[in-house]
Amino acid sequence: MRVLSPPNTLASVARGTAIVTAIAGAGVLAGYVSGRFPELAIPVAIVLLLLAIAFIDLTYVLVIGFLASVLVFARAGPMSVADLALGVAMIIATLMLRGRGARTLQPLLWAGAFYIALTLPQLVLNRYSENYIEWAHEILLVIGAAIVGFVIGREGKARLALSAYVLMCCVMALFAIASNVSGGDGYVGPWHKNAIGAFLMYGAIIAFANPPWMKWRPIWAYSAFALCGIGMVSSRQAIVGTLMGVLIIGLRPRFETGKRSRWMPILLIPTAWFIYLAVAEQLTQNSPFNSASQRLLWYADSVKVWLMSPLYGVGHRWWTTGRTGYGGFQPPNAELEVLTETGILGLIGFLGMFAAAIWLLWRMDPVYGTLGLATVVARFTQGQFDLYWVAGHAALLWIVAGICYGVKEHDRAAGIVHRPHAVQTIWRRTRGVRI
Repeated sequence: MRVLSPPNTLASVARGTAIVTAIAGAGVLAGYVSGRFPELAIPVAIVLLLLAIAFIDLTYVLVIGFLASVLVFARAGPMSVADLALGVAMIIATLMLRGRGARTLQPLLWAGAFYIALTLPQLVLNRYSENYIEWAHEILLVIGAAIVGFVIGREGKARLALSAYVLMCCVMALFAIASNVSGGDGYVGPWHKNAIGAFLMYGAIIAFANPPWMKWRPIWAYSAFALCGIGMVSSRQAIVGTLMGVLIIGLRPRFETGKRSRWMPILLIPTAWFIYLAVAEQLTQNSPFNSASQRLLWYADSVKVWLMSPLYGVGHRWWTTGRTGYGGFQPPNAELEVLTETGILGLIGFLGMFAAAIWLLWRMDPVYGTLGLATVVARFTQGQFDLYWVAGHAALLWIVAGICYGVKEHDRAAGIVHRPHAVQTIWRRTRGVRI
């Protein structure tokens, strides 16, 4: 009597054989390239590693791309590793996007497309390569980042991706704290204190929000929040952004208890006073080299550049080309940067993009929308005092917002329902809950 193997068994064997063969072939190819072209050994090894991981689960490649796109600043030829990682992740995510609830992400994508469309006319007036490249780059940082985040959330990898990011932020915070203690002013290797502060701002907000689908224990979440907060002490811009994000989270009822935070608004007062004193001290020093005075000079120069073409702007990354007579600085304010690059039309698109995103996330179920809302508001606030269009920083808020949409779609498809605790107030409370 002949016994046939079940089709699923044959498929599993074939798939396992293919994986083993691919990994073995990748190892042989990596060894050959390392011997013949030593300078390409590391990039080739990374690509082959990602291909091997893709055979196991393609979504893991997106998670790796997400982490690399916001934390790796090394160069890979003409572009940064961060841009390369996000670009590869966007291509993969776009291929995986088809169907399965992708329509739910469309409003957020339309918000980003609104800004991109209004920056298109200036490409006709400002014809130089840096302008075209940066325009495409911003499509990647906004629309591409949202798609990557959505697929990560929809495929059930949100907890892995955000947990890994916060863990990396905690390690970064330890180095920043050590730098501050040793007199390094928060600088860690090639990383500027404000760049570190922006990453820690995101980590602190994710940890403080701790939505139920993250499944973190409160003690770990609050510990990560405190560590990131201490690590960003040298970056006033990040502190202000974090406070705005935390304030939004604190004013919304907690999922587990239904209570709103009472101590967080009080914390705003001493922190705001500390920042005010630090800035006032720099302004009274009458030194053109401290950060406050330098920013005032850059603000004035940015306005002069904008007045060269008020409606359409002078083009993306004008400070690297010498076309305006001004250079050597990127405007340290989101609106001034957009005004100089894309004019009033671009600023309308930029503010419209943020207004739409904030409105959409505000109306979303707080179980999913609160984290995205706090992240978007925090980055917008931080961008009032620092550079905005920086690859990792400008992409991360849209990745997190996309993850929130993706997790919502994942739970809907899986039939998962998060039932929040009844809202607790002084006048309305449930038995056993103290206000």
